[in-house]
Amino acid sequence: MQQIFKTRQFMAGNSPAVRIPMSMAFPNKTELVVIREGSRIIVEAQAESLESLPGLFAKIGKNHNHKRPEFIEVERTW
Repeated sequence: MQQIFKTRQFMAGNSPAVRIPMSMAFPNKTELVVIREGSRIIVEAQAESLESLPGLFAKIGKNHNHKRPEFIEVERTW
């Protein structure tokens, strides 16, 4: 679903800025990337990088039971 909101650019100190409604905002402290494509300016969340991988593995380790369900034999009656 695409949301459309009209706004105007204004100056915040020496930088151009725009306001967006809370319904379109990213979560607080989200790192953003700004891309210019001709007359379009695209703002999107910074993609996760491989630098975050060790932290993700650490989170998994706390809940991982070291079993791989695809290799657990299931008794069949055929």
